[in-house]
Amino acid sequence: MNTALWVVQIVLAALYLMAGLWKVTGQGPMLERMMPGFSLALIRLVGLGEALAGLGLALPAVARSWVAVAGWVGAILAAEAVVFVVYHLWHRSYMPAGGTLVLGLLAAFVAWGRLK
Repeated sequence: MNTALWVVQIVLAALYLMAGLWKVTGQGPMLERMMPGFSLALIRLVGLGEALAGLGLALPAVARSWVAVAGWVGAILAAEAVVFVVYHLWHRSYMPAGGTLVLGLLAAFVAWGRLK
């Protein structure tokens, strides 16, 4: 179980770090077109949060005593996924909604495994 949790944490950490940095450093007009209804400042704030969450998932690899941090990060990312699944469905973007749902389920798995 611990190995499965680490694999999921590493995959999620890489994905969220890349997505977050892309939102923080990406071109404004392109980001605003991809996320209609969101201001550029909000998109960048979400990106910063996702990048920090990616680091939070990887942090226990360095400091084993901080494993609970990964659990709380997983819980926060699962909650974020719920919000964005609803957002994508509202905008009839079914493929991103499916991908977000999978990421949310993986984050919930990390939260469950690390906080139990």
